[in-house]
Amino acid sequence: MFDIDRWAEIYQTLSKNKLRSALTAFGVIWGIIMLIVMLGAGSGLQNGVESDFSGRVANSVFLWSNTTSIPYKGFKKNRWFSLNNEDTKALKEIPGLDLISPGLQLGGWRGANNVTYKNKTGAFEINGYAPDVQFIKLLKMQTGRFLNDRDLNEYRKVCVIGKITTAILFPDEDPIGKYIQISGVYFKVVGTFHSGLNGDDSEDEDRSIYIPFTTFQRAFNQGSSVHWFTLTSKKGLSISVIEEEAKQILKKRHDIHPDDPRAIGGWNMSKEVEKFNMIFTGIQALSWFVGILTLLAGVIGISNIMLIIIRERTQEIGVRRALGATPSSIVIQIVLESMILTTFSGIIGIICGVWLLELAGPYIQHDYFSNPEVQFSTVFIAFGILIVSGVFAGIIPSLRAVNIKPIEALRTE
Repeated sequence: MFDIDRWAEIYQTLSKNKLRSALTAFGVIWGIIMLIVMLGAGSGLQNGVESDFSGRVANSVFLWSNTTSIPYKGFKKNRWFSLNNEDTKALKEIPGLDLISPGLQLGGWRGANNVTYKNKTGAFEINGYAPDVQFIKLLKMQTGRFLNDRDLNEYRKVCVIGKITTAILFPDEDPIGKYIQISGVYFKVVGTFHSGLNGDDSEDEDRSIYIPFTTFQRAFNQGSSVHWFTLTSKKGLSISVIEEEAKQILKKRHDIHPDDPRAIGGWNMSKEVEKFNMIFTGIQALSWFVGILTLLAGVIGISNIMLIIIRERTQEIGVRRALGATPSSIVIQIVLESMILTTFSGIIGIICGVWLLELAGPYIQHDYFSNPEVQFSTVFIAFGILIVSGVFAGIIPSLRAVNIKPIEALRTE
């Protein structure tokens, strides 16, 4: 292994035909570049999507009412019903429930309403929530405070406003303590926040205004209605269990068939995360599969070249065998030549692949794609695959070499 003459011979063999060696090495270089880039691209997609989910609590679920799809207790299907305050009390009794907030929005889902401060006017989302929503939506306070229980119990006309709302209505002054007008009703600003989300969802939330849920019902004539519920489960308990139990409670309270799949709509954050994790696992598996196949194509090319080299060195091998060279020394020599060519090519491919990711990464940032990268462990695994591939690429040619009879080798022209 540490024989200087052996390494000198390897260098002479590979450098004897530089173009052939370079073209052979390119197959391996291209294969490892493909593997690194595909894994990096999959990582960039995962980073982007995870960043989009970063401002949401994983064990959370949103529930709302739809029309029924099954007749039940004398009621026809396609019946519409509304959630209410009594539903809130019932849901709070669920074991394992951590946080809950009923929700209301002026003008319906993503509806915008004119809000006025002095001579400035803007269209913003007006939301009615309970204080728990701050920890469900992971809102980050900038100044002042968020809504509290006293605001709900005393029906206070206070509000907290998003970052964009603040910039539009209060570009040159502190909004805390100022009064804004929403649909003819004045609310005192007690805090400002910015969203924990990213992309368009973050902008939508930063353009919103949050007021106490009870105040919303009274100020905008909502009675006891609730548009939706936001719930989280305690640590270690699946939110899917809470979701199913909550749906059954709501169905029972509103005389809905227990098996009605449409009556209670829901968006389960943990299920969405699981779906994306499965997609990312598939993308990584596909990247490894395609990358390794491309890499193996290059390794097969090296094995074929080694067969050609052995054919060219048939007389040399015959002389060595005649002078007493053992089969193992011939095998080691050829396997080392294959390993050196494969490993050297792989190192160049890894460097080029990582360099391409670093070079292209800043130019392809997107809401759903960011920071394409490969972990050190991935590079280490790829390097290990290269070494093993180099050994196998040399084994078949080396076995071919040791099977050559010395007398026949010496006669070969």
